[in-house]
Amino acid sequence: MNENIGSPTGGTYFTNKAVTTGITGQGATTFSCTPAGTAHKMEFVVNGKACNKAAISGGATPTTDAISGLAFTALAANQGCVFVYALNAAGTISAVQGTIVPLDRSGNFVAARSEFPALPDTLAPFCYVVCKNGSTGSAWTFGTSQWSAAGMTATPVDVLALPARPQVS
Repeated sequence: MNENIGSPTGGTYFTNKAVTTGITGQGATTFSCTPAGTAHKMEFVVNGKACNKAAISGGATPTTDAISGLAFTALAANQGCVFVYALNAAGTISAVQGTIVPLDRSGNFVAARSEFPALPDTLAPFCYVVCKNGSTGSAWTFGTSQWSAAGMTATPVDVLALPARPQVS
């Protein structure tokens, strides 16, 4: 999971904060990402190579997992999961699904939070989204279902590199 940050060969990480918005938009499955400064370019490093991408406005949320190539697994009612948005050196947007874990009746993780997926060093994460499908929800699929579906909460967290575990505060 991007263990080579700080190594002499480089690393995989962002150099400016990408501000992700639109995740909770009514009826939306898209998102936007506009970093401050630097002419609104997302600047990042993949395996030591400096990369950049123009700001994303109304970007389509991926519908397949960048690692498995399969459609994302739907969250049933009372389940939660973390999804990681990332870019490769060419600037292609991708997403990867973490572990699905149960929620209690209040919509909180029961035993442990969803774990981050293992990312290859070819992907630079810029945001993760903690998704919780509460007791009033029905099957919800990342990239296909609307962010504002009944019972759903989606909390985006902008990152330069992934922390040890997902956090929402």
